[in-house]
Amino acid sequence: MERQQAEEAHATVLPNGTGDDTVRKRGYSKVKSPIAALDGKVRLQNSNREGDLLTMKKTIAAVSLIIALVMAGPVAAAGIDFGGSIETNIEVNRSVEGEVDVNPASELSLNLGLTAAQDKLRAGVQFGLSDEYTQLMPTGITLGDIALKQAFIEADGAYWHGGPEVTTRFGTLDVAYSPYATVKDHSGVSISGMDLDVVDLSAFYGLPTDHGHVLGMRADINVIDEVDLGASVIADEEILRVQLDAAGSPMEGLRLAGAIAADHVEGTSLKDINNLWTVQADYELLENTTVTAGYKFISDDWAPRYVAPRSKDDDQVQDWVHQERNRNHGVFVGVSTEQQGISVAAEYDQVFAHAALSAGTEYEGFKFDVATVLDVPGLGQMSTEKTTFGVGRDFDVMEGLTIAASYEGEWVPAAQQLTHTIGASTTLGLIPAIDGLSINGEISASELNLQTMGYKIGAEFEAPNGVNLGIEHDRFEGTTFQAGMKVEF
Repeated sequence: MERQQAEEAHATVLPNGTGDDTVRKRGYSKVKSPIAALDGKVRLQNSNREGDLLTMKKTIAAVSLIIALVMAGPVAAAGIDFGGSIETNIEVNRSVEGEVDVNPASELSLNLGLTAAQDKLRAGVQFGLSDEYTQLMPTGITLGDIALKQAFIEADGAYWHGGPEVTTRFGTLDVAYSPYATVKDHSGVSISGMDLDVVDLSAFYGLPTDHGHVLGMRADINVIDEVDLGASVIADEEILRVQLDAAGSPMEGLRLAGAIAADHVEGTSLKDINNLWTVQADYELLENTTVTAGYKFISDDWAPRYVAPRSKDDDQVQDWVHQERNRNHGVFVGVSTEQQGISVAAEYDQVFAHAALSAGTEYEGFKFDVATVLDVPGLGQMSTEKTTFGVGRDFDVMEGLTIAASYEGEWVPAAQQLTHTIGASTTLGLIPAIDGLSINGEISASELNLQTMGYKIGAEFEAPNGVNLGIEHDRFEGTTFQAGMKVEF
C-alpha cells in the first residue's frame, strides 16, 4: 500500500485548467534481478520455434477455456457470471465543402466468469472481434473473426500442508510487479502472494514471443518497519531487466522514494548497460502544503519493453518514459498548497524543459482558474508557451433548467494571438418528450472579424428505445451525426 501511495504521489496535480500536457511528466521505476541461467535453459531451437510457439499458445488458451467450461456445470450453484455486449454505431460527417463520409462500426464482447470453493477457485474467458468491424452489425462473421482475448483459471491455496497460501494462475497473465515490470495479455503461468514472513515472493513464466521465453519474479522484503524494499526481474532471450525500489518515511511528513531499472544484454559491459533511475522526496511543509524534489535519469537507448502502457491522462508513474524528452537526465521540483480556498501549484521538470504555474478558486458560485506553461530550455532561458484563464458558473434559470456557462481565454505569445471562447451547456428536463436532452454550444474568436470567428453547437439524446443520438455542427469542420445502440447482458 505504501509503495502504491509513493507512486501516486509522484505526479503533481495542478488545479483545473492546467491541461493534460502541463504536468504529467515524472515517474520512477522498480528493479529486477538476474536469472539469465534459467533463461538460457528454456530456449527453443530456431528450426521449429514458430510452430512450437503457435502450438503452445493455442494449447494453453484451449486448456484454460475447456477447464472453465467443464467446471461450469458442476459448480453452477457456486457462481457463474456470463455476460457481454453488442454495440453498433454509425457516424455521418458532412464537411463544409459538401463531402459526405459515412463510418459504420460495431463491437462484440462475450465474457464468462465463474467462482467456486468459497471464491478460492476462479476462471474467466473473454471473446471479442479480432479486428475492427466496419459494419452496422457483426453479421456474417466466422469463427476466424472471433478472437479469444483472454482465458485463465486461478486458485488460492498452499503447495504443501501448512504452507503459505498463494494464488496460482494458468492462462492470460496479469503481472504488474511495478510500472517497469509489467506483463499483460500474455499466455503463461504465474504464482503470486507467497508470504514467507520476511519476504513475499511472486514469479511467472510466459510462453515465447518475438523475444523468446519470458521469465520473471518479484520479492518484497519486510525487514524494516515503515520501509518498503522490493526487487523485480524479467528476462527473455535478449535482455535481463533488474529493477529495485525503496520507499520510506524517516520522519513525520517526509516521504523518500527511489528506483532503478537496468537492462543487461549479453556481451555488453557494465558501463554500457541501459538503465533508468529516479529519486524523490515529498515533504509536507505546512498543512495542505507539499514540496517535491527529485532527480531522474534514463539512457538514450533504454527500451520501454515490459513497461506499463502510457495512460490516457498522462498521470501515471510510467508515462514519462513514453513521452518525448528534451534531455535524458535532470531535476524536477514542485510545490502545491491550498490556503483559504485558493489552490496554487508550481512545477519544473528539467528533462522536459518544462515548467507550469497555476491557481484556482471558487467564490460565490464562480470558479476561477489561471495557468501558465513555460518552456525552459536552459538556465536563464525561459519563454511562455501559453497562458490560459477562465471562469465558469452554473445558473439556475428555473426549476428543471440549469445552464452551465463558461469563458476561457488563451494567450500564445509565439503567435501573438489571444483566443476567447464562450460556452454554455444544459440538460433539459422541462419537456417530458425529450427529457434528458443535452445541448451545448460555444463561440471562439481571436480577433473582431466575423470571417474568422468560429462556433460549435451540438446535442445528445438517449431515446426511450435505447438509441443514442448526437449531432454537432462546427463552422469550419462541418456537421457530424451519430446514432448507435449498446446492449449489455
